This record gives sequence, structure tokens and C-alpha cells, in this order.
Amino acid sequence: MKRVLFTLVIFATSLIADVKFTHIFDIYDIAKEENKLVIIMLSREGCPGCEHMQDVVLKDIGVSEFISKNYIIANMDVYEEAVPEELEYFGTPTFYFLDAEENILKRVNGGENAKKFLQTLKEVQATKK
Repeated sequence: MKRVLFTLVIFATSLIADVKFTHIFDIYDIAKEENKLVIIMLSREGCPGCEHMQDVVLKDIGVSEFISKNYIIANMDVYEEAVPEELEYFGTPTFYFLDAEENILKRVNGGENAKKFLQTLKEVQATKK
């Protein structure tokens, strides 16, 4: 019984992965070096949608693996950091997808479930030149 429980715990933890956030100041240099796209998540403390995206969607194994392979991601707190003018937002979370030259490819307002967010990631990746 202990062996079965141990196996289930190992299996369950393997389904959860963490996305590694990069500091906003380094994001474009790293994206150029690694030939990846950029995601900037605009969030704020106490935002239920932001917490859902960070605690559930970005930890989904499919989402986290796709991001790790194709994107560099940064998180900016709209109350704590100076958000660049071109990154407009009406609420949080807001996701910006950009190329390494800082061109905006897509903006997503609000949270999505893991399946929809993965679809969005793939659609943006398909536009990469």
C-alpha cells in the first residue's frame, strides 16, 4: 500500500510544473539569445484571475513545457512597477505576447483555462518569423 501511495504522489507531482519568470530588464536580451518569443504578464496582488493563472494554468504541465521551450516570461505588478506605456491594460491579468524586437504580437485580457491558454500560446508561436 505504501508503494502504491508513493507512486501516486510521484506521478501527481510530475504533472505540476513551474514556469520560470525572468526579470523584465533581461527579457528581450534572453529572447534574442535563445530565439524565443516574450510573454509579459501584467498582474497585481489580490487579483483572483492572476492567482488562478499563476497557481493553476501556468503550472499545467502542457502549458509550462510549451512556455519553457518557446517563450521567455516576465510578470509585472501594475501597482509596484512602472509598466511601459505601450503595454496598456484595463484590468488584470493582461498578457502581452511580443517578439524579441519588442513588437506586440497579441494581447489577451483576463485569464483563460489551461487548454485555451495553450491554444493561444501555439497560435502566437505559429506567427513567429
